[in-house]
Amino acid sequence: MSEHILNYSEDLQIDLSYLNEVAGGSSEFMVEMIDMFLDQTPDYFTQIDQSINDGNWSKVADIAHKIKPTLTFMGVDFAKNDMAEIERKAKNLDEVEEIRPAFNQLKSLSVVLYRKLKEEKLKLQNEG
Repeated sequence: MSEHILNYSEDLQIDLSYLNEVAGGSSEFMVEMIDMFLDQTPDYFTQIDQSINDGNWSKVADIAHKIKPTLTFMGVDFAKNDMAEIERKAKNLDEVEEIRPAFNQLKSLSVVLYRKLKEEKLKLQNEG
């Protein structure tokens, strides 16, 4: 797992340059994408959590696959890489005992990420 996640903190840096590029510089579009991420991702995390508890590894892999690109858009590539590793392990039934601790780290990171994205959203709204 990524050292970034092992050492996550309030100093988490997000880089929205890729989202800005995809949005063509549109603050309004960026805000919509951030809102969609903030609406959908907590549900996905809840589903992964439950699927890990149930030992439903194919569902863990499917949901992890859905989350990966959104983490790139939100500027946390290292988290996307770690989610990809969870997906790989769940899909291949490889070292599944490592999935829970890795997911818990991502879940903890998500709390900070959601707060930071809300701050970025406010900045974008104030610019527009």
